[in-house]
Amino acid sequence: MGSVSTSSVMDIFNLLKACCSQSCNYIMTYGGTFSSLASEVGQLKDKSSDVKRGVEAATRDGMTPRSEVLGWLSSVQDMEGEAESIERKYNQKIKCLCSFPLNVCSAYRLRNRAEAALATIRELKQSVEFTKLADNLNLIRSIKMPTNKTIGMDKVFEELLRHAKDDSLSVIGIHGMGGVGKTALLRRFNNDFPSETEADVVIFLELSIDYKLEEVQKSLFDRLSLTWKDEVTHRDRATKLFRVLSTLKFILLLDNLWEPLNYQVVGIPLPAPPSKCKIIFTSRTEDTCSHMGTEKMIKMECLEQEAAWNLFRNSARMDVIDADKNIRIKARDLHKECGGLPAALIVLAQAMAPKKTWEEWIHALTIMKDTPHQLPGMTKTVFSILKLSYDRLSSDNLRVCASYGALFKKGSWIDKFDIRDLWIGEGIFDNADNICDSTQQTQFLLGILHAASLTVRVHDDYFTMHPMTRAMILWVQRECGKKENKWLVRDRERVEEAPAAEKWRDAERIALVWNQIRDLPEAPECPNLIFLNLHVNKFLRKIPNGFFLHMPHLKILDLRDTSIRELPVSIGNLVQLHYLSLCETRITSLPKEMAALVNLKYLSLESMKYLRNIPDRLISGLRELQWLDMGDSYSGWREGQTWEGGVSFEEMESLKRLKFIGITVSTFAALQNLCDSPRLAAFTHWLHIKGCPDLTTFNLPSMNFHAETMPRVIHIELHAMSELEEVVIGNRKHILPSLQELRLSSLPKAKLVWRARFPNALCELEIEDCRALDRLIKLEEEANGSGERVITIFPHLHTMVLRRLPELKSLSDGE
Repeated sequence: MGSVSTSSVMDIFNLLKACCSQSCNYIMTYGGTFSSLASEVGQLKDKSSDVKRGVEAATRDGMTPRSEVLGWLSSVQDMEGEAESIERKYNQKIKCLCSFPLNVCSAYRLRNRAEAALATIRELKQSVEFTKLADNLNLIRSIKMPTNKTIGMDKVFEELLRHAKDDSLSVIGIHGMGGVGKTALLRRFNNDFPSETEADVVIFLELSIDYKLEEVQKSLFDRLSLTWKDEVTHRDRATKLFRVLSTLKFILLLDNLWEPLNYQVVGIPLPAPPSKCKIIFTSRTEDTCSHMGTEKMIKMECLEQEAAWNLFRNSARMDVIDADKNIRIKARDLHKECGGLPAALIVLAQAMAPKKTWEEWIHALTIMKDTPHQLPGMTKTVFSILKLSYDRLSSDNLRVCASYGALFKKGSWIDKFDIRDLWIGEGIFDNADNICDSTQQTQFLLGILHAASLTVRVHDDYFTMHPMTRAMILWVQRECGKKENKWLVRDRERVEEAPAAEKWRDAERIALVWNQIRDLPEAPECPNLIFLNLHVNKFLRKIPNGFFLHMPHLKILDLRDTSIRELPVSIGNLVQLHYLSLCETRITSLPKEMAALVNLKYLSLESMKYLRNIPDRLISGLRELQWLDMGDSYSGWREGQTWEGGVSFEEMESLKRLKFIGITVSTFAALQNLCDSPRLAAFTHWLHIKGCPDLTTFNLPSMNFHAETMPRVIHIELHAMSELEEVVIGNRKHILPSLQELRLSSLPKAKLVWRARFPNALCELEIEDCRALDRLIKLEEEANGSGERVITIFPHLHTMVLRRLPELKSLSDGE
């Protein structure tokens, strides 16, 4: 064998020594590695807890955690598991007294694994500084809604778009009657507008009629993809909604609001202009718009005629219209019955689509005029929608008020003063102290009906009712079409014969106005009749003697402008009568049986130029009378202590509930007696002075005519005074504060003089057939300090009528 050199042995020894030394050192520091791992894992867990809390807070606000954050948390979770596994194996190793593992090979491998985990953990710690933990909601920006055709709505749609783009407007209200297309308009906006806005989300909510707070919040939670928990309180839900929506540019569309929505209670932040956020809602009532903080209101009107025609034609396939000229003419007439209401036009078009013959279209037109509920779909789709507005009025009195609109001709302008008088008879208000109060109450109630889209204001003094609203009310009052005779309404239809007596049996209200009726049933059985209006039947000259025998509940009787010459004695049977108007009839004498009308509140004898006799004690027997109008009518007042004929002012004074008086006097003594009665003068609202043959000068006021005793008078008329030479109006102090109307007629010698302080509330001035009048305003000599005359001319005058004034040369004697 060869010998081995000493140097070679030493080299091998040194090599083995170095190798073992490194391994021994690696193994000797074994415990420190695992201590570092435990420390680093603890620090990572603390950072992970912070991140988790941030993610949970963002999730509560409806935000979506970012993927990198979720990935980091997942990696942390994995490493926590790995560290636990390494620690568990480390603790299981058999060690010597100096904590050195006995199994060196397995310890070597475990340390390698721990060092790899340690490096990963340190990397995770370094990457924990996220700029953003979560993104905004995982939202669908907008959801398209199915919608009906919006033919004819382009103009109002453009208006809505314009306001929605205006950053100075945040809350927009759309109001209009049921069936006018508010929902279709809002759905079209929902579908079209998102492409033109920077909004993060467009939310469309269709609310139920009697929506609950929880219902609204649940809909918002669903739309915003928020987690709903039943056990959470309304307030906490509102807080969450508020927090989420405050981070978004949102457009909230609320359809069918019946009551104002409390934004704060629901959790909806009210946008403060300028803002891209919008709240846009639809409602039947203008009041709801006002209570919702609306900055812009849009009134949706029914379609104009040509747009209505286009919608009618396009709502169902109707080739027959184009093919037959006669049918096309009837189709034009038929669609007009809808009054431009889109819902009615669509239903009518669908009902008529299969009709191919001219006769069918003629019959449909008759139905639409008289009983439109018989057409398929009209009750369910149109009347039921309109009825909601009627049903949701706050009281039965308001529903009665609304129903009066159906007693007039379709589309007619209804005088608010006529309605006021009828409502007095109906007992709608019973506490007015003067005519201004009753007129204001009437205007207030009409305002409620206008705001509810049940009536339409066409002028300060007139309103109308949409034909479909009118038809709905008639349908309701006729018990949904089951009793067609319950309300008999034939207004301005040139009817020549009254309904047959058997139709009167079921009737509660009958309106046969502006017709040509000549005869009435002899003694109709009317156990339920409460309203009868025969106004303007010029050919009606007589009422049968037994006509009123079987009307035990009649409350309102209107015989205005008929040609009757007397009332039958059966008028005394109407003991429940509240309202009686005999204006412009030819009656010469009132029957004594009228004294039995002990519940009568309203009696109008206005313009009864033929009335000469009122039986003694008849007026005083009407102990509930509140309103007595005898303007341009009876003037045979008893004067002095004579007992010969006429009604005495003492009899009038006995009426303790009397609040409104319209009166005519034809002698100066009667005028003085009126002025000397504080109670009658105080309640006089209309004063008609005619005749007075010995009167040459009339001063208003004067020693004989104390105008200050008539604070409520609103109308004065001087008529047919042939010797009157001068009318002087005014005083050094304000007089007649309520006077609104002054009429001078047939005063052939009179001239008009105004003093400096004449009635400044005057609204209407009418002068007719005053042939000596050379100027309208003749000023009595009265100067200020500079010698100039000063006068304020009629600050509230809006109507002036001048007729047959041949000598009139100028309006004023001023320059």
